[in-house]
Amino acid sequence: MNHWLFQGNPERFQQEGMILSFDDYIQQTTDIWWTVKQKHYIEQIQIGDSVFIWRSDGKVKDSGGLVAFGVITSVPYQMGDTYRVNLRITTYRLTEEAGLLFRYKLKQLPETMNLLIFKMPNSTNYKLSTEEYQLLQSFWETPQLIDVKLTFTPLERYLMMYKDVANQYMESIQAYIHSAYTYFQKFHDNDFLENMQWEDVQKIGDHVNAFRMDIAKKRALGTINAPIEKYRASLKYLIHGQDPLPMRIDQFITNDQYKIFGFGSSVVSEIIGNVFAHYYCFYNQRDKVAVENILALNPQYTKGDSIGMKFMKFQQCLEKERIVENYQRIVGKRSDLPIYYEIDQFFSFLFERFHPNDATETPNYWLVAAGEQGSHWQDFLTYDYIGIGWKKLGDLRGYKNKSEIAVALKEKYAYENSPRNDALANYQFVKEMKVGDYIFVKKGTKQIIGVGQIMGDYEYKPANNRFHSTRHVEWLYHQALDWEESNLPVKAVTNITTYTDLIENVLERMAYGQQGNRLGKPYSMEQMLSDVFMEQSSVEEMVETLDYKKNIILQGPPGVGKTFIAKRLAYLHMEARDESKITMVQFHPSYSYEDFIRGYKPTADGHFALKDGLFYVLCQKALQDPDNPYYMIIDEINRGHLSKIFGELMMLIEADKRGSQYAVKLAYSDKEETFSIPPNLYIIGTMNTADRSLALVDYALRRRFSFIPIEPAFEKEAFQQHLMHKGISKGFIDKLVVGIQEVNQEIVQDTMNLGKGFEIGHSYFCPNVEQIEDEQSWYERIIRLEIAPLLKEYWFEREEKVDALLQKLQ
Repeated sequence: MNHWLFQGNPERFQQEGMILSFDDYIQQTTDIWWTVKQKHYIEQIQIGDSVFIWRSDGKVKDSGGLVAFGVITSVPYQMGDTYRVNLRITTYRLTEEAGLLFRYKLKQLPETMNLLIFKMPNSTNYKLSTEEYQLLQSFWETPQLIDVKLTFTPLERYLMMYKDVANQYMESIQAYIHSAYTYFQKFHDNDFLENMQWEDVQKIGDHVNAFRMDIAKKRALGTINAPIEKYRASLKYLIHGQDPLPMRIDQFITNDQYKIFGFGSSVVSEIIGNVFAHYYCFYNQRDKVAVENILALNPQYTKGDSIGMKFMKFQQCLEKERIVENYQRIVGKRSDLPIYYEIDQFFSFLFERFHPNDATETPNYWLVAAGEQGSHWQDFLTYDYIGIGWKKLGDLRGYKNKSEIAVALKEKYAYENSPRNDALANYQFVKEMKVGDYIFVKKGTKQIIGVGQIMGDYEYKPANNRFHSTRHVEWLYHQALDWEESNLPVKAVTNITTYTDLIENVLERMAYGQQGNRLGKPYSMEQMLSDVFMEQSSVEEMVETLDYKKNIILQGPPGVGKTFIAKRLAYLHMEARDESKITMVQFHPSYSYEDFIRGYKPTADGHFALKDGLFYVLCQKALQDPDNPYYMIIDEINRGHLSKIFGELMMLIEADKRGSQYAVKLAYSDKEETFSIPPNLYIIGTMNTADRSLALVDYALRRRFSFIPIEPAFEKEAFQQHLMHKGISKGFIDKLVVGIQEVNQEIVQDTMNLGKGFEIGHSYFCPNVEQIEDEQSWYERIIRLEIAPLLKEYWFEREEKVDALLQKLQ
């Protein structure tokens, strides 16, 4: 028997030709039908399956949640273009007094906050695991249990949940911790530190989580980076120095006398935490995120705090919140190790299970092999999943990082060389793929045979004869598409999100295939607000302006995400992510009318042929599909010679000059052919206000566009939440925001040379990786390689001013 969660809109239900409200529909009769929009569930829904009914919030905030329970009374059946399933409502509770389980309350509980409906809120049908069903059933039977749980502090709620898995979690890591504890206890012995050999130093890498990334471990410990005497003296000072511990930490990290290449703040915190395990918790990235972002505890950092001071304030915060006492009271000590080892494992549990994942983030795209030459494709298609081999590895969730997977691969499969690519494939399959990502299935290196969307988290299925590691997928397209441009990557799993040509080519060809483009995933205002860190009123104004003007330019300083916003504005305007309806181009001084509209181009045989430009081609596509909007996004629009590029089309781009009645003959045309711009085509340009090399926009073109300012979003909650989703701690975000805002204030006040159009944008600090492993190193790299050169360009003759501003960002 399976268990389901079906969601409905509270305002509009169609039943036998009548439009009913959600509540009326549920109360009208016990036997009702429900649409099955997630087609991959059609074969799984069976008579007798249990089903919870979920009412979305609609226009009334915090009104949604679980309102009914019933059973499936038919297998799915087709009605026109849709599928339905019949079900019988056994109980319903449409009000708080009746026992409605509110969405906003369920989202506060650790046990339920990761339900798929919170990750993908726009679906209609969700499959519940047995554990999820039993949990919701217990709340349904005893609604007051939720309110009881909410009387506890967030820390207590998480500890109560961790209590049930603590033994399993500790057992999986206990051998590693014991080994680390044993090794670092040697550091209490001065003689050991004074006589350390390079091999002893290298062993640090075996016991410090901050070195779990191969590249970090290799850089720090692959070869000796200083005389061994320096390693001895530095470690001896860190552990046994006479200065206060915060000072020793700072000296070890920043002072050339003690600084060791590759030993950053996380490494140092773990050395201290291992040596003095009875007194200090680790202060690595996971611990900071768990404490500051998930538990929402505030270590009270202040501007100018050094790393050593932050380390101590973090420890003081744990003491103030009585972390140890609460842990021992609720969970109970589970090992013979010092207590802070167990506390650190609790924090790691929080990070892995509850580290926020933005459900509205742009999805990633993955290229996946279906066995040799697509040999397992039919299995994937029939049973709605993808799988990855290497069955001897067992449950991939048991590995902490790629290095552990690589070691296991060598042991179990006797690799002669380093299995780096295979280890990465397995790691990405279990850790980096997420619900909502898209899958392109390949056959060999020249053909894509299927496209789907990931609908479930990683599952380990040892009973599956072919693949033990799987993910549930909804298949959107399953026709062979040849890829002749180049060979596709040969790896079993490849993140192709940056392969924009490949993605857009496949999506466009899907759009004209027999099944249509089903990757036109709905895109809502909520998603837009999460993506672009703007106020809803500003976004609504952009959409309205694009509607009536048809041509807009987003202008602003460098790094505010103008191009990023332009694409998402197109998504929002068409209410779907449909790449086939968007064409992007970047103007530059050499870009011409012949490139953009039409012109003669040399051919391979030495002749010239008339070739259509990007804009001409897009206009033709829009003319052939008048019921759908199309978008030309022009990046750096004012870097080109606009009058020359647009030519005689200068007039036609006006909103009231669209259509065949205003058609003109192009400079390059066959016979009496004419050209017009269709009314369903929109132009979105971007303009960098800080580029001194730009000429003024042509006044004739300027009046045909509306100019919309885009500003830095450092103070916006959505931007700060985005950084938290990337694994950056709340205290560090506060420091970043304050520092950059002070620098921007200096830029704005310099009205003689700079001004508001030259501010530093937030995009500099939008990580392009899944997770930040070391926030300090990430931040320092951006300041050193991106912000500092920009400030030196702004004030190229005032080094002292630049140095003072950079000091603010320390």
